[in-house]
Amino acid sequence: MKKLTSNQTELLHYFANGGYVELCTSVCNQFGKTNFPKVYPLSFSKTVLYSLIKEGLLRQSTEQCVYGLRWSRVEISERGIKHAQALEASNETV
Repeated sequence: MKKLTSNQTELLHYFANGGYVELCTSVCNQFGKTNFPKVYPLSFSKTVLYSLIKEGLLRQSTEQCVYGLRWSRVEISERGIKHAQALEASNETV
């Protein structure tokens, strides 16, 4: 796996600490809208989110319909957990 950027690392740590995001996946005027819990990352970019999904560090966990709109929840994957733990271990040794 290629080295993560600082923005990717920051977002991965958000997800590793129990964070998640819900994305609207219905084809409508809300398509791509994001919903976060009360705690959300300081900086967020869909481009960074999609790159972490592409690398397999994040995954879709559930999908639900609310008022006719489909929302997909994105959470950290097992691979993402291992990668985040490796990043933390390497920072501790420095």
